[in-house]
Amino acid sequence: MAGYFITGTDTDVGKTVVTSLMVSYFKNIGVDVFPYKPIQSGGVLENGALVSPDVQMYKRALPQLDLAQACTYVLKKASSPHLAAEEENVRFDLGSIHRHVAFLRRDHEMVLVEGAGGVIVPIQEDYCMIDLMKDLQLPVILVGRAGLGTINHTVLSIKALKTAAIPIEGVILNSIHSEDETIEKDNIQVIQRLTGVPVLGIVPPLHDLEIAFQEPSTTQSLFAPLHKKENLTR
Repeated sequence: MAGYFITGTDTDVGKTVVTSLMVSYFKNIGVDVFPYKPIQSGGVLENGALVSPDVQMYKRALPQLDLAQACTYVLKKASSPHLAAEEENVRFDLGSIHRHVAFLRRDHEMVLVEGAGGVIVPIQEDYCMIDLMKDLQLPVILVGRAGLGTINHTVLSIKALKTAAIPIEGVILNSIHSEDETIEKDNIQVIQRLTGVPVLGIVPPLHDLEIAFQEPSTTQSLFAPLHKKENLTR
């Protein structure tokens, strides 16, 4: 079945917001979608248990989400997964992540896997997020900031993905704050010209996520190209 791996040019670029908006979009067009966060660093305590804030956001877009199935590892330290795991004496079983994604892809029409941080973020030793992308064999959606500085980060991330022969479905830029529209438009043109990878569009500043999840008309044009017949029959 279909799936995408959502990665970013950096941390805090809006991967979780984009993933949740994608969940809302596919749910609203009748696709059985399931979001999955293999590794969450920066977990939060809730009722005495460490929980994934990213998965909690997914659940706002998909209230019926099974939280136990949506994340495999939750670590307390807000850092690269390799450092949090080292400090918390956790050893990742990468095979279990691979098997879990295969299980989800078998049971759902669309699986969205969200990485941690950027493309070259270590998971353990010499195994990075880009290696997980390659192992899972999912096309990538790259999320970056819409404003000043994004060209360098986005183009370098795309070059790394291409070197690893990982298919890139497109780039989504995220206006975390109101930005200079001239810069944003130029960023789209330059990224596409330098990489040949399509920029699907820009997520505008969203002041109320609940409204965006319930009425995703402001962002549906970003995700409509991803809803292809060939994707849903992979």
